[in-house]
Amino acid sequence: MQTMNFNVGTDHRGLVADVQNFKIGNDAKNWVQARQFEGEMRTVVVNVMEGTIPLNLTGTTIWFEGLMSDGKTRIIDAKHGTILSPSTGQFRFEFPYAAFATFGSYKQSFFKIMRDGKSIATLEFTLDVLVNLVEDGIVPLDYITPFQDLYAKLEVIYHNADSNIKEKVIGWQQQVTELITSLNGDYTSIQTAVNGLRTSLDVLEEKIKGDGLLTQAELDKSLLAFNDKFNELANETAKALGDFQNDNSLVGFADDMFNEVGGAIPSYYQNKLRQMTSIRSDTFNFGFITDNHMQIDGYAPNSLAHYANIAGAARYANLKAIIAGGDNTNGWWDRNQKIVETRQVTSTLFNRAPSGTDVFFQLGNHDTGINQNGNNTPDTTLSIDEIKTLYRTDDLLFNEIRDGDSLYGYKDYDDNKVRLIWLNSFDLPTTLNADGTFKYDLLNQPSYQNKQLNWLVNTALKLKDNTWQVIITTHAPLPKTFGDIPVEFNSDVLIGILTAFKKGQSYSFNDSTRDMPVNISCDFSTQGTGILVALISGHIHEDGQMLYEGINCIETAASLCYSGDSKRQANTETEDCWDIFSIDTKNRKIHTYRFGYGVDRDFIY
Repeated sequence: MQTMNFNVGTDHRGLVADVQNFKIGNDAKNWVQARQFEGEMRTVVVNVMEGTIPLNLTGTTIWFEGLMSDGKTRIIDAKHGTILSPSTGQFRFEFPYAAFATFGSYKQSFFKIMRDGKSIATLEFTLDVLVNLVEDGIVPLDYITPFQDLYAKLEVIYHNADSNIKEKVIGWQQQVTELITSLNGDYTSIQTAVNGLRTSLDVLEEKIKGDGLLTQAELDKSLLAFNDKFNELANETAKALGDFQNDNSLVGFADDMFNEVGGAIPSYYQNKLRQMTSIRSDTFNFGFITDNHMQIDGYAPNSLAHYANIAGAARYANLKAIIAGGDNTNGWWDRNQKIVETRQVTSTLFNRAPSGTDVFFQLGNHDTGINQNGNNTPDTTLSIDEIKTLYRTDDLLFNEIRDGDSLYGYKDYDDNKVRLIWLNSFDLPTTLNADGTFKYDLLNQPSYQNKQLNWLVNTALKLKDNTWQVIITTHAPLPKTFGDIPVEFNSDVLIGILTAFKKGQSYSFNDSTRDMPVNISCDFSTQGTGILVALISGHIHEDGQMLYEGINCIETAASLCYSGDSKRQANTETEDCWDIFSIDTKNRKIHTYRFGYGVDRDFIY
């Protein structure tokens, strides 16, 4: 059995110099060679890395796509891939018989890794088929799964046909509809499959007519309706796939269909989601889910589904954004588990949130795993750079403004004249002690470093005019507001900045003797008094609200449900917990719609 190794973070192949005589120039170790007409014998084991991290294959399927040496025959196979180890990025693929019908080098051949209907990586390699002169003469045919399997079902329908054949065709049509909805291949491949199906249907029609199983009129009427619907589906698929590069509406549509029949979202939540269609559309609406503490060993039951719930709500309530407010994972066990858990969280929310809903992740004190279960060195925890990669801060997926690839940023929503700012309340240096352990305790020491504070005053709080309103989210609340928060590094400076912004005043602070030195100078007098809607946080796992130093501080309880909480029960409505904040900017009112444990709340500002 052959082993192939790919690295989607570092592998590089030059541009094609001669399109008409295309040849793959990959690393020589990533190749497959077989004899013409061999059966399903050629099996490879594939290891996939992303930089220094194994690519998480949880929830993925493996496709093989290839264009044979004749430049005409295609292989699209989604049937013969098997995930061997999701956490270490390993899968096995057994090539189908049809892949070796024509001798010569494939024009193109690659594995495509799919998750939630989207391609997350393609792994290109060389595939050579040696000539077999003994069995020469076999004609190659396109091999496309799962359409190949569905055509086999057509044959069964034909052989077992009776007076209810119209119902059977309708049932088969439904399967095709669901399949096309979930597919994310390029349109050329799908159109090829559609054409092949039409040909197959023509053959089936002739067979049925010849055997006289139905009257001619009945059959013509049924097949005419079927073909009309199939044409409609093909056109809709072309449009959806053409738009797919710019949004993920196709994923949202598939999720909605799945949820409607009770598959993904429990029945006790479905009515709650549908009620969210009544949320006012003239307000600024965003979701805030915090302290989920996702952990795959059962500590936080069904917690990954909580992200799917809030993404589902975004389709009903038309949310402008979703903030994952920190402690997105529990960070308890080894590095590999932390990576897998974080990938599961981010892929769930990024992939399930509909087009038009932005998704931003904040850092919580648990997310790196520092100082948890004895983890206090770089080789036992996730680095800040790794967190940034996992949160995709460098990609600016939603045209947000960040400080480079920072874990803090903002996004303007012009229709409501609202600026949504999210800060990193655990902004600590990763300085090491002489023994190789971290100097600062990310689990227990909230902090705002000078760089972030200067970005806040010089960029984030500089508004187009003072009619704009500002919402700020953090993970940790301000000291002396909720819970027993240790003294935060530079939280007093943050309060000074926000007070100056609200009053339209100047503010400066300079102290180089602090653990986190600060040198701030700002003047909001020319901008005028600012409107700070609220500072929204998590971390304490309880609801709360208070006016502190003139700042409207709102706390949202934890999404986490675990056995130690007697008020929350898994597999009931109390299991989940998060808010949709609906901001009435005209009347200066906030209404929070609570999902799961807790109640709706109202505030003024």
